[in-house]
Amino acid sequence: MNLNTEAKSANEIKQRVSELIAFCLKKENSLKRNSNMDEYKKLCMDTYSDFHLNYPTLFFSIIENPSSFPLYRLDEMLSLKRKIEDGTVDEKRVSVHLGQKYYNEFVKDTVSHLDKKR
Repeated sequence: MNLNTEAKSANEIKQRVSELIAFCLKKENSLKRNSNMDEYKKLCMDTYSDFHLNYPTLFFSIIENPSSFPLYRLDEMLSLKRKIEDGTVDEKRVSVHLGQKYYNEFVKDTVSHLDKKR
């Protein structure tokens, strides 16, 4: 088993995520998720072992809540990954863009609120 496998293309990642979500949403797997989470996780890890090893955070985010997984965020990230792959934009620029976007979305209001309390 080679843990240092090359990162997949954005399209391959999207395909695997779609397959994993479909697998998790199958009736028998949904029932297993509700009745025995450990067994369900083991089934998912065995079935999608490469994806689990290469993208563990993404993997567990999907299997724990497949019906509410925010595909729009993944699509945004993969779109940026494609732009990096084709040379349209560099990694540093994407990193700064995402950092600012998520700061504005998740942190800015809290910081402003805390500043007002001083």
